Amino acid sequence: MAIEDLKGAIARLPEQPGVYLFFGAEDETLYVGKARILRDRVRSYLAAHGTSPRIDALLRDASRLEFIVTDSV
Repeated sequence: MAIEDLKGAIARLPEQPGVYLFFGAEDETLYVGKARILRDRVRSYLAAHGTSPRIDALLRDASRLEFIVTDSV
């Protein structure tokens, strides 16, 4: 997922608790995480870009981002 595409996806994320999922090009699940505030947590991946090989690989390989809003973490 291009960084610009990820920024657009983040802008649409709610400021609510939930679960977020990164998917690869072949629809394989790359990462599942939880957050108190979805938008802030996923945005933190952009801030970490370039500081961690693991984060860089996730952002490079992700082709889709989905989320599920929950009542609590």
